[in-house]
Amino acid sequence: MISIPDTTTGLKPEFIATVDKIYREMVNLQPGTRVLLITDSRTPRHVITTFMGVAMAMGAEVSVSENSLGPLPADQPDFKWNSMVEQASRGADLIVDFAVGYADFIIEAMERGAQVLVPGDGVGGHHIEDTLIRTILQTDIHKLKRESEYIRDLFTEAKTVRMTSNIGSDFTMDIEGLHGFHSSEFLWDRDKGEKIMEWATLPPAAPGIVLPKGRGDGVVAVDGVIMLDANYMPSSPVSLTFEEGRIVKVEGDDHTLINKMNRWLDGIEGDTGRMGPVHFNIGLNPNAKLTEHQEFEKLRGSLVMGIGDSLLLNQMHPSGNDLEPVISPVHWDIIVMNTTIFLDDKVICENGTMPDFPG
Repeated sequence: MISIPDTTTGLKPEFIATVDKIYREMVNLQPGTRVLLITDSRTPRHVITTFMGVAMAMGAEVSVSENSLGPLPADQPDFKWNSMVEQASRGADLIVDFAVGYADFIIEAMERGAQVLVPGDGVGGHHIEDTLIRTILQTDIHKLKRESEYIRDLFTEAKTVRMTSNIGSDFTMDIEGLHGFHSSEFLWDRDKGEKIMEWATLPPAAPGIVLPKGRGDGVVAVDGVIMLDANYMPSSPVSLTFEEGRIVKVEGDDHTLINKMNRWLDGIEGDTGRMGPVHFNIGLNPNAKLTEHQEFEKLRGSLVMGIGDSLLLNQMHPSGNDLEPVISPVHWDIIVMNTTIFLDDKVICENGTMPDFPG
């Protein structure tokens, strides 16, 4: 079941410490940095106030852009954001985004040298405070970073990835010559003293690989979450059959959800909503929960596969810059639990359980 996080209408003192840790250890926020916070009514005002106040206390120049509600993540790639927030983004060195996610102006900001931190993975919510306390303040994020880098290297060295499960999954992809990414969600490396990423989405961490168009064959039995126009947990596994990087069959006993998925996918121009996976990530965070927040993408031992648009994703991740993208008005994810994952012959996750990796 989806668990309900511990939420409150009042500010928790631990959240101030959490935001301070994010800015100091993951971002390396410096005095004089121009910070733009982008938000909407989904995120409690005290969350925004904390991110604003801590940045001000560290000497940053801060502005907040509050916007009308945008779409849920699946429909972000084709959405047109208002011109005022686009204009505001042009003056920022750091964008802290609680509302947008995928957007051309975010890419343009990165190309100008700005960095982007996304505490809610494109949408905010009342649960962000509790989520970030558990998964950052109460977690060894530096160990997660080292584990993420180790798994990134395993993806880079591997020729194939295979995923199986005891509920019917058996899926294989050729990844020879592709580069893994660590997705540790650190924008800078304190040991090297340098920037390492332009874009990061909290909480940490989910290393994996960005994929070109047309990779992946087999069956994926989804028993976690399906992110369409909302987040759905199937009452029984939903089996997706892939052929050469395209979903050709959706099956399962949850007929209401199956019918909804097929109607939604059939209505997407060019059938691009069935193309994927475009990314393949493995969650590492031991304190992440299966909540409505995208923290379930970071739940240790979970597998995340993205379907649909990859143009913006490829631009956000340097490892994807040279890959042929899928261009679609939608990008949706599936979360798979209790899987066994092989990189070549090396098992990195067995029945949803991951060992402690070097770090």
